[in-house]
Amino acid sequence: MWRKFVSSAFVVVMLMAGSGFPLKALEPLNSEPWLIVRDVYIEGNLKTHRKVILSELPFAIGSSVRIQDLMGHVERAKENLHNTSLFNLVEIEFSYPDSKSIIFAITVKERWYLWAFPVFEQEGRNFSDFLRVNDGSYFNYGLYVKHDNFRGRRESLRLRMVTGYKKQFIFSYHNPGLNQQSGWGVNINWLWNDQVSYTTDNDKQVFLKTLGSRLLTRSGVELSYYYRHNLDHHHRVSVGYQNIDASDTLIAVRADFLPGGLKRSETLEVGYQYIYDRRNSKVYPLTGEFVDVGFSRRGFGVISDFQGFFQLSAIATYQQEILNRFYGSTKGFVSAVDTDEVPYVFSTGLGYNEFLNGFEFYVVDGTTYGGIQNKLLYELIPRRNKTLRWIPIDQFSQFHYAFYLKLHFDAGYVINENRLPGNRMANSLLLGYGLGVDMVTFYDKVLSLNYSFNNFADHGFHFQFNLSL
Repeated sequence: MWRKFVSSAFVVVMLMAGSGFPLKALEPLNSEPWLIVRDVYIEGNLKTHRKVILSELPFAIGSSVRIQDLMGHVERAKENLHNTSLFNLVEIEFSYPDSKSIIFAITVKERWYLWAFPVFEQEGRNFSDFLRVNDGSYFNYGLYVKHDNFRGRRESLRLRMVTGYKKQFIFSYHNPGLNQQSGWGVNINWLWNDQVSYTTDNDKQVFLKTLGSRLLTRSGVELSYYYRHNLDHHHRVSVGYQNIDASDTLIAVRADFLPGGLKRSETLEVGYQYIYDRRNSKVYPLTGEFVDVGFSRRGFGVISDFQGFFQLSAIATYQQEILNRFYGSTKGFVSAVDTDEVPYVFSTGLGYNEFLNGFEFYVVDGTTYGGIQNKLLYELIPRRNKTLRWIPIDQFSQFHYAFYLKLHFDAGYVINENRLPGNRMANSLLLGYGLGVDMVTFYDKVLSLNYSFNNFADHGFHFQFNLSL
């Protein structure tokens, strides 16, 4: 295909030269403000279907593009394709077969999609907290199998079976909606614990442990429906069922662990999520905007007496380049439920889904919380692409890395009308600040080393990384 394309381009160039046209590779042959996309050539998609790649482009075959927007379209197409997490490398070129048309040529190098490997991992909300609580038992081991880009259609399959600190079985299938198309997913989970966090003291989780006896069992299933339009707008609707069974031992130490003080809870859940994503990278964004708004209901009093509660959450981020190699980032988030207190198993607050730098050790319980995180980044080493020639597999030989220095300043607040006496951080202003260094590398991996302070006189090194595949 490429030989035919190159040969055609050579003929066009020779005709241009013979006709007196100026030979400028990146400029059209006339002064018209619009060009028609005649075709899109794709090379390197050995498994990925052509329609998956075409659905990420801000232009389509037969559409018109403005000349002045051309480079912006190319950059946007590269960002979108990288953000699919399907490719290690994306290159886009274009040429002009005539004075009113344009042809795009896309070259991709696919990632490795099928993984099957043993699991040996720490258990904890983050690595710093794991180091705090670890007594040798906070490890999981087992098997994890995943297949990204299943059938070449960007579907994903997950199978996870672990034992150790917890026994867990998870199976999930997701078929994400391509642009202007819908998709669906299913998630089946089962979790068995003989160690469970049952309260907080000094704003830190306190665990109840047994010698192999069951304390808590969870099982559930969730169905979800996706729709994506205009590249940047994502909608998700979900409905799920959760069954939670607690032991007598657990209920004895925490009577309100489950709704109504019962040993067993069955809960229906429904939710809606809207995401607007216009970042240059979903892994480590430097420019762009992101909005995530979710609304859910947990419990309806239908299959149990638990009447449930509503929860609203919102996240917004903004990133921009300030000066050459300097970037600023701001993230705001808020979450609220419509009741003063929820059963402990459904606890909300800072430290669960969202955290502040400098508070990695802590869980600040509360029904309403919010925060803002600010970062100033300096691009110490810009992204560098390397080919590791000693690795014979193309999916691993294409390697890249980048390093960033950062200053961070975070602030947050948690409202808790029923704060336990041993906790002090809820209903108080929380401030965290410090400096650190981030490494961004291939297969969407980010490693962070920070030295952080907070306004409760704590300070120290904290590690954060997303090494799970």
